[in-house]
Amino acid sequence: MDTRTYRDRVEQTVLDEGYEPFDAGPVADFEPVWHDRTEDPTIGVTDVFVTVADADTVDASVVADTAESFRELLTDCSPADPGSMQNLFGYVVFPVADPDPSLVEFATEEYTVADRRTSVFPLVYDLDAETLHRHDVPRLKGRGFYEKQRRDADTLFDV
Repeated sequence: MDTRTYRDRVEQTVLDEGYEPFDAGPVADFEPVWHDRTEDPTIGVTDVFVTVADADTVDASVVADTAESFRELLTDCSPADPGSMQNLFGYVVFPVADPDPSLVEFATEEYTVADRRTSVFPLVYDLDAETLHRHDVPRLKGRGFYEKQRRDADTLFDV
């Protein structure tokens, strides 16, 4: 599969799941971005943003920089009301042909939302094997966020 085909499949899936193109502000280098507001039983109302990264080469620094830029975009586009709790989720999927195992490990194990104080999950989709690499659900603290990530990843990106 190539990157364009994967992006088209993700777009169809997110639209079928009720996501809408996000155009409430500048999306910088992330085009397109899709958005939905969901109600999760463990973490509450959540604004979810999705994009598929378009990078010629992907390494750990590209993953980290892209995820951080996407987090900044989400924060800028969804300012919280004073005194309110806001759950923002972002998914940046990196479609890569035959990704290096160290890239998959960095994106799904070393880049953690708890350590980075972010709710952007970088995911890697292996175009050759047609396999999605997502974050594992930890056994203890923070399970709700990772369980949501697992469900969303399996529904939206494992196409």
